[in-house]
Amino acid sequence: MKINKLFSLFSVLLIALSFSSCNKELEPIVLTGTWELDTAAVIVRIVYSPAVADEFPNTIKFLAANINKIKRELMKPQSIVFKAPNITEFYYNDVPLPVNGIYVQENAYFNITNPLFPGGINGASDNLRLELYYDKDYLMMILYTLLTSEDDSPSTYDRLIETFHGVGSYKKVN
Repeated sequence: MKINKLFSLFSVLLIALSFSSCNKELEPIVLTGTWELDTAAVIVRIVYSPAVADEFPNTIKFLAANINKIKRELMKPQSIVFKAPNITEFYYNDVPLPVNGIYVQENAYFNITNPLFPGGINGASDNLRLELYYDKDYLMMILYTLLTSEDDSPSTYDRLIETFHGVGSYKKVN
């Protein structure tokens, strides 16, 4: 009987805590400021067709040998500055001037448009971290630049790769 009372009391306490935490107002997401690249949190994920991999084993070897090169391409820009009202600046180590663009924000999500991403690049932030989400088309473009005449054709990689995603991660510095 004591155990049932203890469980009932514990359940009521958990429910009360969950209701009180649900009533907290969410902190607005503020992008303005400077965001620096977090190289340890950059991710590239490839899902490929095993049937095509069996047919073209060199494609898998090429991807394994070059995944870090692709990842390094996502480690650009080194920093991103968001300015009011909706201006962005991408700073690269090898480019003396920033790449300027604009952004549209909706809650924690945003889309940046600039000369490098004329169709836009999506991202999200929680005020501490910011992530840029690279799609398959962009990553395939990087992959194609790495191919030489000795490698399998781009169409082989198109058949091989089913999904291809990348995430660039940044920390707010001011």
